[in-house]
Amino acid sequence: MTDTLLFANCLAFLAQAASGQRVTVWGAKINAAIAAGELWRLATPALLHGNLVHLATNQFALNSLGPLIERLSGRKRFIAIYTAAAVAGTAASYAFTVAPSVGASGAIFGLGGALAVFFVRHRSYFGKASDAVLASLGQSLAINVVMGLVTANVDNWGHAGGLAGGALTAWLLGPRLVVDAGAVPPVARDRPPVPLLAAAPVVIGQRRRQ
Repeated sequence: MTDTLLFANCLAFLAQAASGQRVTVWGAKINAAIAAGELWRLATPALLHGNLVHLATNQFALNSLGPLIERLSGRKRFIAIYTAAAVAGTAASYAFTVAPSVGASGAIFGLGGALAVFFVRHRSYFGKASDAVLASLGQSLAINVVMGLVTANVDNWGHAGGLAGGALTAWLLGPRLVVDAGAVPPVARDRPPVPLLAAAPVVIGQRRRQ
């Protein structure tokens, strides 16, 4: 799914250029259009980008975070987290700023939030490795917040909404792994609050086929 999203972002950027930016006007977050009922604009901004540097930056971040979260969560949960973060980011931007916006960064912030939830939730299993990941995520978040505050035309509300949306979706849908040490051999069971996309039990030490 990460590769599919990377391809979709590039394809959408080409469509923006080939259409003379008519695709951008059709899909960008424009508050008045959303208020008039064009609700697709809550999702489509995540596919659109303002320029090549904007696209490349978000593609790099997506390619850095996406594969790990997709592997930890599974394809269906990964796309649920990404989509929920994208919509939550646009919704927060709609609620708190009037400026039009495009970009996948809200959804990518959501992936970071989902990864943080995973390692907070499983800190007892991963120990220092969990702390290291959380520290790295915290540093990245701090850097991005500072850059967003000092750089013009950055949709900070979109980032905040995406972060919250991704984290909340990951908290609800999981994974939330509970080791059944009494089973022989031990089994890891996925027990999220909303088990809609929960994974099948996995025997500890046994590789699951992809």
